[in-house]
Amino acid sequence: MAAWAPRYSRPRRAGVVLSMGSFTLTIVAGHSPVVCFWHDRGVTNRVLVFSHACVVGTNQSVYAELRHLGYEVLLVTPNRWRHDFSPEPFHPDGHEGLEGCLLPLAVSLAGAPQRFRYRDSLRRNPVIRAFKPDVCIIEEESFSLAGWQCARFARRCGVPYAIQAAENLNRALPWPIKFCRRYVLRHASLVMARSQAAGDRAVSWGAPVGVVDVVPHGIDDVVSEISPRREGVVGYVGRLVESKGLSDLLAAVALNPSLSLEVVGDGPLRILLDPPPPRVIWHGALTPERVADFYQSISVLALPSRTTPTWTEQFGRVIIESLAAGRPVVAYDSGEIPWVADLTGITLVAEGDVDGLAAALSSNAYGDEGPTRAELGRSAVAHYFTNGAIARRLSTWISGATQS
Repeated sequence: MAAWAPRYSRPRRAGVVLSMGSFTLTIVAGHSPVVCFWHDRGVTNRVLVFSHACVVGTNQSVYAELRHLGYEVLLVTPNRWRHDFSPEPFHPDGHEGLEGCLLPLAVSLAGAPQRFRYRDSLRRNPVIRAFKPDVCIIEEESFSLAGWQCARFARRCGVPYAIQAAENLNRALPWPIKFCRRYVLRHASLVMARSQAAGDRAVSWGAPVGVVDVVPHGIDDVVSEISPRREGVVGYVGRLVESKGLSDLLAAVALNPSLSLEVVGDGPLRILLDPPPPRVIWHGALTPERVADFYQSISVLALPSRTTPTWTEQFGRVIIESLAAGRPVVAYDSGEIPWVADLTGITLVAEGDVDGLAAALSSNAYGDEGPTRAELGRSAVAHYFTNGAIARRLSTWISGATQS
């Protein structure tokens, strides 16, 4: 056993690092909130995560599950983020189970997923240096500036990394960005494809087939007790933009006087809701906790996403959120929604078919069809899309990456 001889050091702009034998206690008081972690430097279980999405606490759940599995986690996020879903910028908040594990850093171009970057050197950051990661998980696209920055950091430190792949369109990009994208994908130990099509696209861009795995977005868990539903109430959660099909949804509800619509979200198309049409209620942007309650207050969720030259639906997270709450979903067969439908059994309508959308919403909002479909989908969500299931898949990768 190593002698317990304390050795003190003070990293630049950080707190105190206390080393005793093979153990290290790091207390970093120069950041808010305080970062404090204690680890055995002989154990390869330290996971460094970079994610702008994890500015929102609910998106951190999968890493709380990783920590529950025995891994040490340091979660790096921007110190603020703007989103058109909310008029106010987001600021990082820690998720239960990740106390003291959040490291907010200053970024340039907060709110631009492909163009933002961390302002200061990641290698020189005292908290990251003291953490000594064994693997990195980069929840950014391979063609984003932050994705390139974090992948280069991992490579220079000799640390295997996982990179996110959610894009399912072959966008026209300048050659320097294509070069960076190929570099990031070719050197990744894992490409976390958020859908099957995103994985295929990553391979076409240079990712080795053997490192691509479908690792979808997840949710905390399915609701244990489902509240009685209000019949005839259609719900919508998302950005108020043309590509999300809000105009089609308003037209479909107008065709059926027995349906009402409640909308959660914000964006340019809020002008269609001010004042709201008959039988339509606009709630504006809600916190994730209030959105969870909102699902329980409707009878069916609608997601009529429309394909545009620059965007197609990449996953449709609200689908699994609604099913987890015991509410059925009606969606257009746009982008990756059919892939999710194959797993969950939601009702699909041909993209742009407003009459079909109205009929499907009506059949799911009344009677037994909607609850039956919701229960089947809820079981699928519990199997494929909970954060616990996804954390176990990441754990398998971490074990292999740190032993190779």
